[in-house]
Amino acid sequence: MNKTPSDRRRFLGQLISFAALLSTPQLFLAAFANAAGANKEKKSAAPGKGKVIPLPAGKVAVPETDPVANALGYHADASKTDFAKYPQRKLPANKNQFCDGCALYVKANEGWGQCTMIQAGLVAAKGWCGSWQKKS
Repeated sequence: MNKTPSDRRRFLGQLISFAALLSTPQLFLAAFANAAGANKEKKSAAPGKGKVIPLPAGKVAVPETDPVANALGYHADASKTDFAKYPQRKLPANKNQFCDGCALYVKANEGWGQCTMIQAGLVAAKGWCGSWQKKS
């Protein structure tokens, strides 16, 4: 069975499209998360006192069970930090350390932002993790 040049071109085009999809892991992971029912998290609201700030459209919150978030001690509510593991967070000088004051944080809206360390979704502005670094 001989393949015609158009069959080969079609196959190569599909192969290139598939390779492009795999080379963009965030798009792949977002599609997988939506298929797995992560849409429920879109209704999450930034924890903390005051007004409730919903997630930006199409975004999901980083679950505290995410392996990277868990390894860094991330909590969407900084008051839930494990002080036994992260005693620096308990120091009076560090009581105002929150994600929105971290150099690794990029604001998405008033309650949420992207962390360069935790890529699984958005982190809460009033969250905290062990990789906190003061903005310069």
